[in-house]
Amino acid sequence: MHKLRILLLILIPALLLTACSKESEDSMLLSAKTKLEEAKKLDTENKPEEAKKAYGEAIELYKKFLTEYPSSPKAPEAYSNIAKIYVDNLKDYPSAIKNYEELTQKYPASKESKYGMFMVAFIYDEMLKDKEKAKENYKKFLDKYPKDEDPNEKMSESARMMLQMLDDNRTIEDIIKNTQKDSVKTEPKKDDVKKDTVKNDTKKEDVKKDEVKKETPKDNSKDDKATDTDTKKK
Repeated sequence: MHKLRILLLILIPALLLTACSKESEDSMLLSAKTKLEEAKKLDTENKPEEAKKAYGEAIELYKKFLTEYPSSPKAPEAYSNIAKIYVDNLKDYPSAIKNYEELTQKYPASKESKYGMFMVAFIYDEMLKDKEKAKENYKKFLDKYPKDEDPNEKMSESARMMLQMLDDNRTIEDIIKNTQKDSVKTEPKKDDVKKDTVKNDTKKEDVKKDEVKKETPKDNSKDDKATDTDTKKK
């Protein structure tokens, strides 16, 4: 019993010290966000090397958060932020895929997991041009999310369309070109528009002439002359 008390007296201060020294979730996430904003600012100031370093530091802060708080409800968001930095800012697509895959494996029930699965397929498709891997991952995505529960997301719908395009060996550029061609076909030709305009103007002129004829008073001078002649005869 005496030994237990001594052990507690030793352990309790150590535990309290650890608890006090551990940075809070919000504080760690704020540090990561601040560093990310700093990196973006350096980007706009055309300082690529400094920006790249700051992006790397932001990633390390998010990773530190995940080590300290792996069970946090904000952990999926931290994973997603890391992957987005790799895609949007560092153009490191394999690292982005790695983090999105970790996100979907560790937090499969999170809303970020769905986005992560879609992005893995999209990166293979659009950035890495690995069409087979893209098809494989679009199919995997649609197996888990066959339809969009939220009508504002459109991810399942987009995945189905992208997979169809890959199967048909078409690209987004092809669809845009076809759409533009169709719109040109439906537009009336300039000559036809001119002809129609002339026809309409001609009709308007005819209408005006008829109106003028109707509105012009009859010339009664002949009748007056006839009356005078009759009078003289009488």
